Amino acid sequence: MERTSYSKLSRWNHWLTAVIVLTMLAIGLYFHEMPRGEEKLFWKNLHISIGTLGFLLVMFRVLWRMRRGMLSPLEQHGLLQRLSQLSHWLLLLGIVVMFITGPLTVWSAGNGLNVFGWFSIPSPMERMHDLHEWLEDVHAITGKTMMYLIGLHVVGAIWHMIKHRGHLAGRMWG
Repeated sequence: MERTSYSKLSRWNHWLTAVIVLTMLAIGLYFHEMPRGEEKLFWKNLHISIGTLGFLLVMFRVLWRMRRGMLSPLEQHGLLQRLSQLSHWLLLLGIVVMFITGPLTVWSAGNGLNVFGWFSIPSPMERMHDLHEWLEDVHAITGKTMMYLIGLHVVGAIWHMIKHRGHLAGRMWG
C-alpha cells in the first residue's frame, strides 16, 4: 500500500528534530568564530548540552525514516524527483555525521560531555590532537553543508506548497 501522508509520530519526530538541528546549527555557527573566552565557552557548553540531550531523539528520527522509507513522491519532473530524494537522504546523512562527530570531537580533546552541569559522560578515549582537529573540520564542513541542504529543503517545500496548493501541508501537518 502506498503511503501518501506521514503518521503523527513521523510528523512530531520531523518537527522536533528540525527544531533541535536548527538550534544546534544556529548556536554552533554563532560561537564558532568567537575568540576564546567565557562567552564562547557558554555557547559551546550550551551546544554540547543540547546535542547530548537530543542525541537519542535525533538518532531515533534517522532510524525511523530509514525503516519507514519515503512517501509516495509528488508529481514532478524526473530530475527534480531524484534531487528531492537525494537531498532527503543527504539531510539524514548530515544529521548522523553531525551527531556522531560532535561527541567524538569533545572526547578526542580529552573532555567529557557535560550536560548543563547535571551529569557528565566521560571520554572513552585519551586526548588525540590530530583526530580532534580532523573531527572539528568534518563537523564544521558538515554543518555548513547542512545549511544549504536545509535551505534547499525549505525551497522545495515552498515550491510544492505553491504547485500542489497545500497538498504538501496535508502530508506534513495531517
